[in-house]
Amino acid sequence: MIEKNLKYSIFNILYLLVSFLFIACYSIGIERGAQADSAAQNQKLPWRLLNEPRLITMPQSVAPGEYVTIIYAPVMGKANENSVRTSVLFDENGKKIASAKLFLFNMDDDGHSVFVSLIAPPSTAKPGKALVKIEAGNSVLMQTPLEIVKKDFISEIIPLNPSNTTLRTKPDPKKTEEAEKLWSILKTSGNDIWGSAAFVPPVAAETRRSSFFGDRRVYKYSDGKSDTSVHAGIDYAVPKNTPVKACAAGKVILARPRIVTGNSIIIEHIPAVYSIYYHLEKIQVEENSIVKAGDVIGLSGSTGLSTGPHLHWEIRVSTENADPDTFCARAPLDRAAIFKAIFD
Repeated sequence: MIEKNLKYSIFNILYLLVSFLFIACYSIGIERGAQADSAAQNQKLPWRLLNEPRLITMPQSVAPGEYVTIIYAPVMGKANENSVRTSVLFDENGKKIASAKLFLFNMDDDGHSVFVSLIAPPSTAKPGKALVKIEAGNSVLMQTPLEIVKKDFISEIIPLNPSNTTLRTKPDPKKTEEAEKLWSILKTSGNDIWGSAAFVPPVAAETRRSSFFGDRRVYKYSDGKSDTSVHAGIDYAVPKNTPVKACAAGKVILARPRIVTGNSIIIEHIPAVYSIYYHLEKIQVEENSIVKAGDVIGLSGSTGLSTGPHLHWEIRVSTENADPDTFCARAPLDRAAIFKAIFD
């Protein structure tokens, strides 16, 4: 009886071991098969459907200052990958109002390429029919319409005391040098995509705004004169020393004091797309460092031309000031949406 029970126990143990091994191998096979299917699905795009070049704008209508993603998919782009292509925006009167160099967004082993750029109609652009053209040298490769819709902007009057009046109006070679440095940065279009997700506000989203994007400003100088400008970003009414965070992943291009904008930071996120942070009390990042979305980069303040503690947050797209809220509302490089648009 003891021998019989022992044989029975050994049989059960062997049976359980074999069953366990079978289930484990089967599970691993399913997992590897799923991974292989997922990889194949990600890599094998239906290029056979692309029998002619595609030019797409996402979205197809924008307000002044709102960015649009331009997608250009040639049938076969590898042979011409080194040629410079530019997206150019014309208003309904045929006047060029914005442009951006296209950058390589995707290329597979067979040479199928997708080129992308971000472009923003100026905040002063008039509503109406616009046209996006893809240019290479003197040739127009493709064109597609874009609608610019009407948007109303706030007007505000800002009185300046004698020191701020002098800061804004008095010529200064150092200010000129800083302005030229800023412009050289904003005109640069690299090739790195540091992040593609929607941006996040640099301070708490519910923070009160003391000025909005595109505000039409009148500066009242202490000497009785005045001047006008368009506000390029958003002003958050935060107390001094409030932590300021990077709105998206990127590379710090500038982190230093400037005469007019005080302690300033500029971060590159996408080719020709920069976020800007002005009037900081303290800078807590170094130039050429890499940051992630949400990293603390400085503390808010009231340095430079400022009437009180606040944070000025600005986005530039190929030198044009763009509405930061649109970058928070949607991802500038939504890969799934881009390829769906190409192959739909």
